Amino acid sequence: MNSFVVNLYPKPNGTAAGQNLTVAATAVQFDPANFDYKTNAFFVTVHAAAVIVTFDGTTPTASNGHVLPNAWYGWWSKDAVLAAKLLRHTGTSAQVTISQFTN
Repeated sequence: MNSFVVNLYPKPNGTAAGQNLTVAATAVQFDPANFDYKTNAFFVTVHAAAVIVTFDGTTPTASNGHVLPNAWYGWWSKDAVLAAKLLRHTGTSAQVTISQFTN
């Protein structure tokens, strides 16, 4: 049996710009108005400082959320980006950047 595999990896969504989010002392979220309807995956990077993130609707705090260190990077689904609330981990504000991808 033979199978033909075209592409197993997401492709950059050339019609949708990325977003940069400054993460400071108040929890912030990405703006879904800038997401393309074809986007289903995001490449996420953290710069300058660590951040705390939650995905369950709660506000991140020092005792609630996942800590992503400076220079962290990874893939998130569209649902994860829509749900993510981010807060700086220490006194230094961070920058979180996302780029949009499709299948």
